[in-house]
Amino acid sequence: MDKIKLDLFLLKSKQDLVSVHEFFSKSIKKWFTKDGSPKAEYFHVRACPICQAELSVEEFEIDNFAYHRCLSCNSLYTKPHLRDGVLESLYSDGTYQYYQDNLVKKGSKLRKGILEQRKFEQIRVLLEKDEVDLLDVGCGSGTFLDICNENGWNSEGVDPSPNSTSTHNITIHHGDFNEMSFEKKFDVVTFWGVLEHLSDPVLAVKKACEVLDPSGMIVFEVPSANCFISEYLKKVPFSPTRYIESGRHNIFFSKTVIEKIAQDFDLEIVSIETNGLDLQTILLEEFEVDITERIINMQDTLNDLLLGDHYRVFLRKTV
Repeated sequence: MDKIKLDLFLLKSKQDLVSVHEFFSKSIKKWFTKDGSPKAEYFHVRACPICQAELSVEEFEIDNFAYHRCLSCNSLYTKPHLRDGVLESLYSDGTYQYYQDNLVKKGSKLRKGILEQRKFEQIRVLLEKDEVDLLDVGCGSGTFLDICNENGWNSEGVDPSPNSTSTHNITIHHGDFNEMSFEKKFDVVTFWGVLEHLSDPVLAVKKACEVLDPSGMIVFEVPSANCFISEYLKKVPFSPTRYIESGRHNIFFSKTVIEKIAQDFDLEIVSIETNGLDLQTILLEEFEVDITERIINMQDTLNDLLLGDHYRVFLRKTV
């Protein structure tokens, strides 16, 4: 299926990107001392949150967070790492809603009409089923669920925020996905930009396998540890308004770890691609149409090489 050549600033304006980044930077100041050191009440040193290996090397530091590369699975993660429950407080106190209102909802028309529609089409083509039960974990504003519902799928959502809703009265389960029970199995479980926020993303994948129908599919999109911008940050550290999202994106997945997850849970990698906005994130400037088109075409080439800043992965359960 053809990829979408996306202009970042049509999806999220520069002003909104900057204001949301500044808002979150202020919101998480309480986690650090005046000299920028992480406070022990909010952080702890832990092994790799994906493969549990102890050894790592620091790659770069951004917004007082140190990002380490695991020497076993090649993923990136913050070290020291946020303690369990710290990030969840951003959802319960309404802080995350600021992100939803000022970035996600403002681009909802483009997101739903193009991006969410492509997600649906990708799954539809790979699943090859007419009657589909889908569970979207971390459903947020519910635009992906709405697309699925409008196309006749039986869709439900999970989200930790009590403010998450759907325009079609779709069932939304509020709380911790790992602690939930469901009355049925699902043909598809999706995680769109969710696993990187969790303290134990592998546990969430395990839970998804448990609620998945035989031959069902798990789909997730996560920030990449192998992308162009991660290499650029090693040479030219700066504070990006997206991709890193300090305090929220705490784990970056490598292709190695994606293959390991598939192997450990008897899943087949049906498809993998990258969807990145590395270049516009780095430049954070709007240019004339012809220059913007060249930048977008360069980004498209990076995605062809699997060097875009987010992996999109389709895993099928093997019978």
